[in-house]
Amino acid sequence: MMDNELENRLASDIDHADFATEAPPDASVDRDESRIIFQTKSVNMQVAALSNAFEDARFHIGGLDDPRIITPLGAEVTMTIQNQDELHPHGWKLIKETPPFAHPEIAASAPPAFPGAEITHIAPHHQETIHFTVDQPGVYTYLCPDLSDNDVGLYGIWEVAPGH
Repeated sequence: MMDNELENRLASDIDHADFATEAPPDASVDRDESRIIFQTKSVNMQVAALSNAFEDARFHIGGLDDPRIITPLGAEVTMTIQNQDELHPHGWKLIKETPPFAHPEIAASAPPAFPGAEITHIAPHHQETIHFTVDQPGVYTYLCPDLSDNDVGLYGIWEVAPGH
């Protein structure tokens, strides 16, 4: 049987269930491959940072958990990130390193891959919006810069595709 604190956290996740469940505008969602593919250079998406009540914290985007995001080179990105965790702050950062991370603390403290591709602290039940441009092709990692989340799966891959 669950304790009251855990039940409240799960109920909170359900209350926020509509956030980040729809496919982002101008994107296709490949559920089989867990990918979201943007075709335009105007990328808008909602991201939900879900609680780590069961040590399975995750970013929920377009109805998928920690999906691979594929954007064209030069895309201007606007992201609204909502922290749905009842107790813990979360953040979001796009870095050049990719998993597996030999030293998660180094990955968590890495500079953002692009100016503006970071928010270090979002209080529980709050949201923030960030803007950045992906101007270098390559494969990157988005993650929560809180070290406790790097061990439980709060990260995913972001690919900037030239000629996409």
